[in-house]
Amino acid sequence: MERIVARVALVGSGLLIVVALIAAAAAFLCVAIDRLLQVWLTPPLAAFATAVAILAAGLLIALIVVLLVRRRRAGDEPFAVRLNRELTSLAGEHTAAAVTVALLVGFAVGAVPPLRAALKDRLAK
Repeated sequence: MERIVARVALVGSGLLIVVALIAAAAAFLCVAIDRLLQVWLTPPLAAFATAVAILAAGLLIALIVVLLVRRRRAGDEPFAVRLNRELTSLAGEHTAAAVTVALLVGFAVGAVPPLRAALKDRLAK
């Protein structure tokens, strides 16, 4: 029994260290994104854009995880079709949030020329 407790404590402390290192790396990533955006935006606007980008990425990852975990009874529907249907229904149910997100994305595309060029290139294909 003591051996199991020792192993659990060792694994727990290892996971705690890994989580702390990932948090530090995420903080440095946020600072790097902020400094990169300050080339094109004012510092407060760059900080806001960084925060919105990090939150949007987190929400997108959470949505994808939920969609992957939840099993559909409909059968072998492709993931892209399921994601499209879920996003469409979410936008229909939460129109105010969908409009807000669309405005923020539109602002980001309009304010950051490299993002605008990348989107233009992607849409041209």
